[in-house]
Amino acid sequence: MSISEFIEAVLLHLDSAGPVDLLVRIACAVLMVAVIMIVFNLIQFIAGRLLKNRTNPRRTFMIRKGIRYTGFVMGMLFLFKSMGIDTSALLGAAGVVGIAVGFAAQTSVSSIISGLFLLSEKPFEAGDAIIVDNLMGEVLSVDLLSVKLRTFDNLYVRIPNETLFKSSVTNLTRFPIRRLDVVFTVTYAADLEKVRDAALAAAAEDPYALADPAPLFRVDRFDRAGPEIIFNVWFDRNYLLETKTSLFMGIKKRFDEERIELPYQKIDIKVNEERLA
Repeated sequence: MSISEFIEAVLLHLDSAGPVDLLVRIACAVLMVAVIMIVFNLIQFIAGRLLKNRTNPRRTFMIRKGIRYTGFVMGMLFLFKSMGIDTSALLGAAGVVGIAVGFAAQTSVSSIISGLFLLSEKPFEAGDAIIVDNLMGEVLSVDLLSVKLRTFDNLYVRIPNETLFKSSVTNLTRFPIRRLDVVFTVTYAADLEKVRDAALAAAAEDPYALADPAPLFRVDRFDRAGPEIIFNVWFDRNYLLETKTSLFMGIKKRFDEERIELPYQKIDIKVNEERLA
């Protein structure tokens, strides 16, 4: 049935129905539509309150609009059905249009769905520093179609939600503290207890290193150049570069004072004095 045939059927149905019966049906239908709209307005209000402090105002506005339009469509369908009007032609036409639009906007719809999943999971929010594959930056906004990043060398990057949802994401600022792993090698002649005491003293004097959790000194393996040390220090997530620079300088200073040598490549040159003579 085409749209024109649907309109003709509606007019024929209205002509065949009695005036009293028609008025009763219209009154009941309007009442139920009013109830449906009130219910969806209530859902819209509750959703707005729940999302008020969890997402930006633009996204909240879009979600509320979607709820309102859904209620309007359901109300109109119920109105036609309660009046005894067959809406199969209208739904069929809407289905054909929906399929055409779906094929034309498949990527956008996929990004929207992925964006809704990201909003529900909340793996990150605006202001967080994240790593997506090999890309690292600060989140500027989380929108319905994409996420905008600003890299640390001040580049603007837009990542579609569909791509982001399929990728591995690391949130660098989700928790208030982070751990810095300092890896270095000392010579086999070095006293490891002295190395440990010097590293711990450098961490204790560092203004950015945290005392709780306490720093951890461990020997990881014996390399060809010497024992490989991993020194773990916790710090506030906002001071990564400051902690790394300050701690490395402090360890180097302590090692110089204690005469702890770090191995480096050496080239021994032997001179044959007899040949020179």
